[in-house]
Amino acid sequence: MAIKGARSPFDRLRQHYEETMLRCPECGFVDEDGTWNATADRGELRYRHVCPRCDAVDTRVLSY
Repeated sequence: MAIKGARSPFDRLRQHYEETMLRCPECGFVDEDGTWNATADRGELRYRHVCPRCDAVDTRVLSY
């Protein structure tokens, strides 16, 4: 699946999360305008989303 407009594989993965991972695992709220923030540190890439309704944090971690 090609996602246009993303520059790197990391950007494409973040964009994929923003398009498909919209439902909060805690309260079930669907965040249509949600964004995933990415940070890298010591061989780990963390994608993080905070639910605007219940403040639950959903995190995906990739090791590299």
